Amino acid sequence: MGIAIVAGTRPEILKLAPVYRSLKTAGLEPVWIATGQHGDLAQQAEESIGIVPDMRLPGGWDPRSLTDLTAGLLGQLGLWISECSPRAVLVQGDTASAYSGALAAHLHRVPVGHVEAGLRSGDPANPFPEESFRRLIAPITDFHFAPTRLAEKNLRLEGIKARRIWITGNPIIDTVLDMAAHTRHPAVLDALKPGERLVLLTAHRRENWGEGISSICSAARQLVERHDDIRIVFPAHSNPRVRETVLAELGEAERIHVTEPLSYPEFIAVLKASHLVLSDSGGVQEEAPSFDVPVLVLRETTERQEAVDAGVARLVGTDPEKIVREASRLLSEKAAHREMADRNNPFGDGQASRRIAEILKAELSPARAGAGAA
Repeated sequence: MGIAIVAGTRPEILKLAPVYRSLKTAGLEPVWIATGQHGDLAQQAEESIGIVPDMRLPGGWDPRSLTDLTAGLLGQLGLWISECSPRAVLVQGDTASAYSGALAAHLHRVPVGHVEAGLRSGDPANPFPEESFRRLIAPITDFHFAPTRLAEKNLRLEGIKARRIWITGNPIIDTVLDMAAHTRHPAVLDALKPGERLVLLTAHRRENWGEGISSICSAARQLVERHDDIRIVFPAHSNPRVRETVLAELGEAERIHVTEPLSYPEFIAVLKASHLVLSDSGGVQEEAPSFDVPVLVLRETTERQEAVDAGVARLVGTDPEKIVREASRLLSEKAAHREMADRNNPFGDGQASRRIAEILKAELSPARAGAGAA
């Protein structure tokens, strides 16, 4: 059995797909395990990026309960690992799927590789439960694939040995650059009139449910009132806690298009066409700099501090007054917009997947295994 890749959410699928292909090229026989954590949204992502899972977990847990979800995933992944004995298990990020996959592998003495290792916000409640999941994954990981030097530093501060950490970049950049070269014009862009600038808005974080989402919607309404040359596209998350609030507050708003969740190729096309992004997403902070699009982060903290330090993103939280003030400055002052747009993406060069495959091939070679390197 080769290397098992555990993925169940849209971001995991998008970030692990190029790794899967690089592992295949390297002759490491990857096996894709779909956990089903994001349900139809995950299958849409698989289809859009050309991934056909080798195995789907049977499911049966309550996705609304973190305890039921995590327990169900752990049990089913543990059973699969015990029966199939992969050479290693690769997980990504900070989800219930990632934590369950890592723990199941660890309990069966199978080496764990963690893609996007070392991200830290410093606050277990923000984002929740992601910050806790990634901290819990670190001590049981054998191969830490850190996207940046800051991520490496975070791991070292937690006692992870330097020889178990590799700085690879983030494979989402591999996906973004490949996708951007093949995107088609999505229908949602047809509403954009000559002279109008596009603002992309996304919001779905658990800590923003309720009052936070409502405040973000208020800021969106104020922005279109203040700037008559902008049009906002808001792909509303499928979670009812988010979608119902968004539709109630913005469903009839002028020059604000609340859409169904976009396929990833559509999303990248919209992102590429945008003048500005307002988002509480972690992934968007990594993707937008590839297209020179400034990001205002609708959160109080970020585990992607590199984006803030590089000047491509700015934390604004969910206070409508602050969102409107900072967005208006970027919409009104060309120099301010240019200052954020004309920066390099701190998260990679599109070669992360190749590096990860090369590292695993070397570390899992019989010679290295015989020397006890893994």
